[in-house]
Amino acid sequence: MAPAPIQSDKNSSKLNQKSKTEFGLTCFCWLAISLSLVLLLAFSFGRDQTIYAQVADGLLHGDMPYRDQWDFKPPGIFFLFALAQSLFGKAMISIRILELLGALASVWACLVLGTRLFESRRAGLLAATVASIVHSQLDFWHSAQPEVFAGTFTLLALVFVTNQPPPARRWLHQACAGVLFGSCFLLKPPLAGGALACSVYLGLKARQKGLPMKVQLSPLWVMGLASAIPLAGTALFFWLKGAWSDLAWTLFEFAPGYTKLSWVDRSPVELLYHALTEAFLDYSSIITGGFLLLLALPSRVKSDLKPSLFIFSILAFQIIGIALQGKFFQYHYAASIGLLSLFAGRGFDKLWRSWSSKGLAGLLAFIGVFLALSTLSRPVNDVPEEPLARAQLRASYLFTGGLTTDRQELDRRLHFVADYSLDANRKVAAYLAEHVNEEESIYVWGFEPSLYWLSNRRPASRYIYNVPQRALWQSENAKALLLKDLQKTPPQALVIQRRDVFSFVTGNGLDSKDSLPDFSALKSIVENNYALAVTIEDFEVFLLRE
Repeated sequence: MAPAPIQSDKNSSKLNQKSKTEFGLTCFCWLAISLSLVLLLAFSFGRDQTIYAQVADGLLHGDMPYRDQWDFKPPGIFFLFALAQSLFGKAMISIRILELLGALASVWACLVLGTRLFESRRAGLLAATVASIVHSQLDFWHSAQPEVFAGTFTLLALVFVTNQPPPARRWLHQACAGVLFGSCFLLKPPLAGGALACSVYLGLKARQKGLPMKVQLSPLWVMGLASAIPLAGTALFFWLKGAWSDLAWTLFEFAPGYTKLSWVDRSPVELLYHALTEAFLDYSSIITGGFLLLLALPSRVKSDLKPSLFIFSILAFQIIGIALQGKFFQYHYAASIGLLSLFAGRGFDKLWRSWSSKGLAGLLAFIGVFLALSTLSRPVNDVPEEPLARAQLRASYLFTGGLTTDRQELDRRLHFVADYSLDANRKVAAYLAEHVNEEESIYVWGFEPSLYWLSNRRPASRYIYNVPQRALWQSENAKALLLKDLQKTPPQALVIQRRDVFSFVTGNGLDSKDSLPDFSALKSIVENNYALAVTIEDFEVFLLRE
């Protein structure tokens, strides 16, 4: 009987070692999540974010999207930016705070879903780590986009769908999921398709349990009706404000023309294949690596097939939506990051199960593989500086309160892409704020609505950028409305931009200055009523003649 304590000590030692390595993995995951997400607070605006912020600012002052300040994105993103600015003030950090809160909600949802779908909280934690890293790698241009918030709504909807409440409250959880998917529709319509996938999932589960047909079909109509609530509320809001016709023209006439640009000489199969391969193989190496581990390594707990098919059924609607848009911008995949990370998290969970018994060596090897995969291929590669340098600059700005690196220096070094430069926009906005009184208006013939927001001067037209006038479709109607706005409210300053070429948006290779001769009425207004005051980088600023 003497050897028993020795064997017991060995088992205890192994358990203690396993506990330590598990604790080490947990600490690594939470550290990676924290460092990744805190950097969101240092992201400035890209061009899209200034559009949303400007329309949201107008919304808070009584204007209506599409009628008074125009963009062709669905209205949900304007509501979120307006919410952020009403809660945290008119500042670039406001939407980042809301984005950070959403990211933390996604982390929690991943923890819950990992436990419920894969019976592994560790898989959920690893998924949350992957999602946080990839979210941070979107950088300033591709974050705070409609798809980012829709991704959070989708994960939260799945928390309601996968819960097992008492029968009396089952409908309430389904309704909450439906409202969240309806909110996704307001951000990007195809992203609401997950409601159908979840309805089928719940119906099949009810059928397996032998429940009546009424119970099997109830998720379909409960989630369907609930998802219509945000849509009906938004439609009523625009109708009561007299802006429904403007919304309808923008979303049902102008936006389809923009989408069709991507369909020229491209088959649906080609578009779908591109969307699928980019999402799973080309978007992020850490997602791809985790997904391949999921496929390659055996499962020791239960089959991963059913939960994986459920996740993929929701992801399919998102992938189809990306293919239909045909632009394949990096942020278009942002709504899918959480779902893809659930696959990756499960894959890394399997790898950890194989390596955890190796103690500290296994932990270090796992962390090394994880970090290597997170750096091999990132969703965004066109931003300035190296990733580590960007992180250091932003951390310095955040943790010293701007003492070592202020916001202007941060924008000058980090926040520019292609023709967009936030530093240049700040200079132009400062000039406008100095030479235009607060009660006077300005107009920008270009694609920089940030000038309105930064200068705090109101736009003279609903068209806060000139894509509708430069596009190959619907341009005549947009030109007529612009001239009507400018005649009603002549701007004190008029800015003309150069080098803003967006053939994938406008359908031609002209910048704003080169396209002005094609708009003879506006060209005459500039020549007859305005004088060139200053040129600042890509911007010519004209002031109204005395």
